[in-house]
Amino acid sequence: MTNAGRARAGLFTAFAGLGVTAAFVPAILPRAEGAIGADLSAAVPALFAGLLVGVLVSGPLLIRRPPQTTLILGSALQAAAVIAVAAASTPGVFIAAAIVAGFGFGLVEASGSVAAKSLAVGSATGLLSALLGTVAVCAAVTPLLVALGSDVRPALGILAVVPLVTIVMLAGPTPAASLAEAPAHRDVRGLLVLLPFAAALPLYVGVETVLSGWSAVIPERILDVDPALAALGTSAFWTLMAIGRFGAAALRRASVSPIVILATATSGAAVLMAAAGMLVRSAPVGALIALAAVVVLLAPSYGLILGLALDRLDPARSAAVTGALVACGAVGGTFVPTLILLVGRDPASSTTFFVSAALCALVPVLVLIAARSRVTAPTTD
Repeated sequence: MTNAGRARAGLFTAFAGLGVTAAFVPAILPRAEGAIGADLSAAVPALFAGLLVGVLVSGPLLIRRPPQTTLILGSALQAAAVIAVAAASTPGVFIAAAIVAGFGFGLVEASGSVAAKSLAVGSATGLLSALLGTVAVCAAVTPLLVALGSDVRPALGILAVVPLVTIVMLAGPTPAASLAEAPAHRDVRGLLVLLPFAAALPLYVGVETVLSGWSAVIPERILDVDPALAALGTSAFWTLMAIGRFGAAALRRASVSPIVILATATSGAAVLMAAAGMLVRSAPVGALIALAAVVVLLAPSYGLILGLALDRLDPARSAAVTGALVACGAVGGTFVPTLILLVGRDPASSTTFFVSAALCALVPVLVLIAARSRVTAPTTD
């Protein structure tokens, strides 16, 4: 395998590890609560708190080290956290492991985006769509594996093999030569031309978090189904995400403009989200069908927004600003669901879908503003 091929394969395994981490903690939570005998709901915000810290820490690391180093560190932390979550016998250990998992996730997400910019041929949007599709596939499969192995929870630590493969793929000097070298310093002026993207990311991530975080709660409350059956909503969500992301990657290979994909998909998603709000009481099945279409349409947005932003920068400067961009998304994932709960209180209420539709409708506006801008990031000597 060539240097570039090995680096690319290592990047895909790193994003596969993100899929495992994204789904493992929420999926194992009910079983772990029964085994430990305590409420572990704090593990979910702990996971996102760790993610935000990991993203923020990635910035200084990426300035001084190539992405390979941060990818290995983040993957190692995720592997250790998966084993700890599976074996935890006390609430403190479980929640601490969730924080570590999120921390590793944040490191890999930021450094992986920088590496994708370096390895991409032409625009980074196509490669990022494929990588995020890999996240979705692994996140869809993980809850099914957790369900099959729920009676032997410690054995689920075997899922740590996914991030461990990343370490094997990226260890040593061979793949490092194919990834971006560390930049000499941070140029924060580069962020000024990225403001529309920095504003669009928290809006999109916030809406996605509403749909993913409550992917089991929404069908349970709309259709009044058994909680065990409703849990399959999480696998359904990530399956739809995979379809949308790989579909966008195929469109990019067919040379469809990322601006066209993003503006069209997010506009359509906003309309369908509003339709779901109108149908949720009178035609709940129709509302769920509309939400399923929303997930497919929104799925490629993160990779396209981030890829378009990184396309404006060289690999060195992208390492300096990627952490800040990903952090913007993480902030939206925390505050948008909180806002919706304060306004609508019920995740499955029409208010939830109307507010989400309004936020979603702002994304194509911001992207089109960015597309019209002819200003480019300043260069360094």
